[in-house]
Amino acid sequence: MAEQRITRDYHIHTKLCKHAKGEMFEYVETAIEKGLTEIAFTDHIPLPDGFDAAHRMAESDLEKYVKSIEDLRRQYPQIKIRCGIEADFYDGFEDYLQKTFARYAFEIIIMSVHYVKGWPKNNWAFSFYFPDCSLTAVYSDYLQAVRRGVETGLFNVLGHLDLIKRPEQSLLEQNRSEVEEILESCARFNMAVELNTSGLRKEIGQVYPDLSFMPLVKEAGLPICFGSDAHEPWQVGYRFEDTDNALKAFPNLTIKTF
Repeated sequence: MAEQRITRDYHIHTKLCKHAKGEMFEYVETAIEKGLTEIAFTDHIPLPDGFDAAHRMAESDLEKYVKSIEDLRRQYPQIKIRCGIEADFYDGFEDYLQKTFARYAFEIIIMSVHYVKGWPKNNWAFSFYFPDCSLTAVYSDYLQAVRRGVETGLFNVLGHLDLIKRPEQSLLEQNRSEVEEILESCARFNMAVELNTSGLRKEIGQVYPDLSFMPLVKEAGLPICFGSDAHEPWQVGYRFEDTDNALKAFPNLTIKTF
């Protein structure tokens, strides 16, 4: 059996975000059991004015979060543990994010878009999705938000690029030029593109972004990195071996390490 190349999981949450389960040490021990060499905790960053507070850390938890990671590094020297964050881009929050990043030495900063300004704020992760709106319009607004976020230069990983996709309408087929522009912007700001395996646990049944994006990622000269988006310990490294095998169809992709 060929050696698995995906041994780093750079997208792991904690119960501080209020919708994950388990203790942080359980995620670490699961990673060790699965033969991973490196992980990153990248929990949901708090946002101003209590925005979406039910799905992310409280401001008062940030110090505890960072210290817990430092403690785990001492307790588990056999695995590299990175201190990261998943940071929602939402228009108007740029100054807040910049100040937060200046306070904490996050090694991995995943940019994600779970909300698009103008759409209902109570739709977490688009809530599948906007029944009164066309997917064409939603896709376009979403991708514009992603591009604006990338071009802030605040992030080093683009998370689950096509999170908003629905099986009935391809995001890439109808928005190829917008995706290409986003990837070109990622290259300018030295970002990596995350392959997020959480979609394999969901109805969509694909990684984010799906593998049809890989030729564009390669053409843009971008590295990729891997994340399970684990919200429970058993999800660490989820379907990494399957993803590794599928990527053999796309040789010479560069894998990012931190």
